[in-house]
Amino acid sequence: MNSQWPSLSKEQIFARLREYASEDAEPSSGRLFTIAFESGLDDLKEIALEAFRAFMDKNMLDFTEFPSVIRMERDVVGIATRLMNGDEQVAGTYTFGGTESVFLAVKAARDWFILGRGTITIPELVIPVTAHPCFDKAAEYMGLKVKRVKVDPETLQADVEAVKEAITENTAMVAASAPNWLFGTVDPVKEMAEVAQDGRIWFHVDACVGGFALPFMRKLGEDVPDFDFSVEGVTSISLDPHKYAYAPIGASVVLFRKEYYKMYSQFACLRWPGYPIVNPAVLSSRSAGHLASTWAVLHYLGEEGYLRLTRSIIEARDLISRGVEKLGYRVMGRPTVILAFTSEDLNLFRLSDEMTKRGWYLLPQRGVPEMGIPPSVHLTITPLNRRTCDEMVRDLEECTDLVRRLPPSEAEGLIEGLGLIMRLITPQEFDLASLGALMRELERSLEVYGPALLKALGLKEGLPKEMSTIYQLFNNLPPSVTELLVNYVVIQLFRGAGRPV
Repeated sequence: MNSQWPSLSKEQIFARLREYASEDAEPSSGRLFTIAFESGLDDLKEIALEAFRAFMDKNMLDFTEFPSVIRMERDVVGIATRLMNGDEQVAGTYTFGGTESVFLAVKAARDWFILGRGTITIPELVIPVTAHPCFDKAAEYMGLKVKRVKVDPETLQADVEAVKEAITENTAMVAASAPNWLFGTVDPVKEMAEVAQDGRIWFHVDACVGGFALPFMRKLGEDVPDFDFSVEGVTSISLDPHKYAYAPIGASVVLFRKEYYKMYSQFACLRWPGYPIVNPAVLSSRSAGHLASTWAVLHYLGEEGYLRLTRSIIEARDLISRGVEKLGYRVMGRPTVILAFTSEDLNLFRLSDEMTKRGWYLLPQRGVPEMGIPPSVHLTITPLNRRTCDEMVRDLEECTDLVRRLPPSEAEGLIEGLGLIMRLITPQEFDLASLGALMRELERSLEVYGPALLKALGLKEGLPKEMSTIYQLFNNLPPSVTELLVNYVVIQLFRGAGRPV
């Protein structure tokens, strides 16, 4: 393979980028109910971009060289602290995403637990089954054991008694969501905090989704339960400006009730002969452009701007909720900025495909059958959706009628049967020896059957237009098997994307 690549002109570069983006969804269309947090304000984007350009070549790693980083981060953390009802003892860090914020909270809780105990053990993390997988990711990176517990099947809030039963002497952290990503429901933070306090356990609230929305919803009259530092026992909170503060993607904040707790989250090294290393975040080199954009957006909108945008979210959510219920769907839990619905007799994965054909992007969710959580469709509601929600509900009605008339496909029955068999023969948990043996067998099998598997799933030439078969497969297979499968698929997709064109 030739290791050289040609230089392109500006015109060629942007022609190629337009070609690459030709199949991308358009975030500003108002037709995405997924991970696109759009305000619908063009001037806001212009301001964010201008702020990014002004600071893009300044490195947050060396804040002594660029003290503007300290000033901007102090302001952003200060706004987040006030929204979370924190006092002067609260300390925080600006990060590049909710996962990084949760990483820092988990690291702090782990180190606080181990150093407080004075012995090495495997710390445990107790979370509801609806908690975001970033907790599992942090635990995998940092050597914790995750215990996911059931939620109330009606409210879809964490089951406090199940949390209490899962706690042991090795529990280093309990976490709640405000709200969870799946259904938009807020866990019973106050009750969970009491349980954590009784055991002297670090209690984290993942408000990555709701931190910049729930306070404004409350001011607009919504019944929002207490979830922040006003609740005694909350140790740390994560919240994302790149969600409902409408900052560019790559913006989050993690707050600690006491500055002393933040000490456990940071990394410092003076054991080499170079410059002092002090990293408040996971990443070292970081462009200050993201921070500047976040600072600019927060100050441009202000409280009045966020109240106005939040009002549009509430209106869109209520209109959609009434619309899907009229069509016979069941809205799950108590929605906030996220709404999810389910059906007892309709294939929601095929419904999602039909809506995609009409330019609507929804998120089908696999459910957890053993915990009584059925498959569902997730809708992230943004202010931009207020303009398009009526049209979306009309198309949903037509797609619902269409899917009801479609006969079950042969693949559906085969996948359901395969899933039943795999669930019977696959253990719930693997020990290290069994997992190692499985990985070795997987390596041999994928060398032989991998290409055929990609072809069967329609992934040989990239992402297929229709995903219902893949989602149904994920829904029926045990999670441990699906995780291995999806890892292989993603590697193949990006290997193909990285080859010379």
